[in-house]
Amino acid sequence: MDGRKILLALALVLVLKAGLGLFFLEAGGPGVKAQEPSPSENASAPCPPELFEALRLERARLEERQKEILLRERRLKLLEAQVEKRLTALLELEDTLQKKLQRLETIENERFKLLVKAYSEMRPSKAAGLLMSMDPEMAVKILSAMKSDQVARILAAMPPDKAAPLAEALSGLPPKNF
Repeated sequence: MDGRKILLALALVLVLKAGLGLFFLEAGGPGVKAQEPSPSENASAPCPPELFEALRLERARLEERQKEILLRERRLKLLEAQVEKRLTALLELEDTLQKKLQRLETIENERFKLLVKAYSEMRPSKAAGLLMSMDPEMAVKILSAMKSDQVARILAAMPPDKAAPLAEALSGLPPKNF
């Protein structure tokens, strides 16, 4: 039994020196309880009772700490699983939203092309009147999508004070107020 007590004393020294949070004091491994020596063994042992008590308390503290760590690990695993589920759901939602956004952009582009085609097929005087009454940015956008000869006829049908700001905006300058 003396060898066992020396081993316990060395283990305490190692735990205290290395600052390890978890160190098994017995060769039996985790979960195996050390057999405490009887009081008669303590009396004849070279290990002082204070050291033995300190080892017992340290062991109890380490076991408690191990339970806390295991509990935290379980909680972290649950949280990680929840985060993974939410991330997967968010990625699926993002994908769905991206597809819907692309669909809306396609519809918008088709409608805009239809609008440009309608203005292109109008008589220049009618198109000029409508373009002058709308938002200048939208008018510039529509004119930008038309062929240059159509734009020229529409601008020619506008009064010069209305056509000039649109022509400037078509060149890249911001449109002036009508």
